[in-house]
Amino acid sequence: MTKLDFTIPFSGFASTTFINCFTSVYMYLEGMKQEDKGVTRCSQWENGQCSSCGNCATKPHAMQERCFFLFDTICGHSSLRCAYDGVPGEMERLINADDFYDGGAADNIEFLFGFGGYDYQAVTDTAVFMERIAASIDRNKPVIAKLKGNSVPFAVITGYDGDEIICPDFRCAQKSPEPAVTPACIDSLYLIGDRVAPKYTLVDGLKRIERVMDYCLREGMWDGYMKKIGTYGPDSLGADEPEGRKARMKRLAETMWHTFDSHNFAEVFRTYLPGSLNRDAYDSINDVKRLADPAFGESIHTINWRYGYTHDLAWSIIGLDECIDWNDWKSHYYGDMLQVVIGKLKENDGAVLECVRSIIKLLEE
Repeated sequence: MTKLDFTIPFSGFASTTFINCFTSVYMYLEGMKQEDKGVTRCSQWENGQCSSCGNCATKPHAMQERCFFLFDTICGHSSLRCAYDGVPGEMERLINADDFYDGGAADNIEFLFGFGGYDYQAVTDTAVFMERIAASIDRNKPVIAKLKGNSVPFAVITGYDGDEIICPDFRCAQKSPEPAVTPACIDSLYLIGDRVAPKYTLVDGLKRIERVMDYCLREGMWDGYMKKIGTYGPDSLGADEPEGRKARMKRLAETMWHTFDSHNFAEVFRTYLPGSLNRDAYDSINDVKRLADPAFGESIHTINWRYGYTHDLAWSIIGLDECIDWNDWKSHYYGDMLQVVIGKLKENDGAVLECVRSIIKLLEE
């Protein structure tokens, strides 16, 4: 049996998506670890359910989650907005392969390796999977595997025992591979090569974010919800029957769970607010420390409060969805109020986009 001493945890903000797996593998290769302060293991560690105990700040996975936020943001994933009809748009297809969260599109994988500064090779020949896994592990390089027929899209491989695959502890992730990873459930492998000069920089990442946000606003993602959820109009919440109104609200609430990615986005930028003490992890990655320039202060402050506001509005919609009685005739009037909230979400995205553009302009001067 050959097994790497891989103890990097995974973020609880996602399943084992490509971005989550990439983050942990990157930290392992870079020797990035957070000291365990000895806090007793919390409910998330023991049972997979967060109880808001606050131990996250002192747990070993705190640094991984900060790095996950960075990679999730810099590739544009946390800027995605999904259409009311659920049909993936151009930017979603640029970043995701099979669902809204996986981050496994070829373009996104290439960007993340390029930003992280590592060569890589994709292998799809099933006949050589175990041979290539063993060779990588023997070079002290974990392997990222895309899975098929599994509960999660990706997994990290950290060892082998003959034809058996060894994986790390995925417990902190929202979901772990089920069934266990075997050669038969692997679709492709991503083998990490040499450390190289990064192909992409902070500016490239910000331009990627700009491209995603601009597309979502120009395509009228939020406008589509405004039409479907309003009180008046031929295809509106107000004109629908109770079950139809309930379904429309349910769709809006589902979208709010996606919108929580704004939390990841905001955390990256608010790390560089004046007085922040948690910059070490980001400062060591590529040229991200350039965000510490005081010239960006106003833009970062705006991003902080705008997306803090979006976070709170999203929770309010989720809460309403759980308690509205749609059989009450007055319920169709909720459309006017919901349109105001959606309008604020759109306004916040527009304001943050302008902040990103301002930071890009200053960086390029």
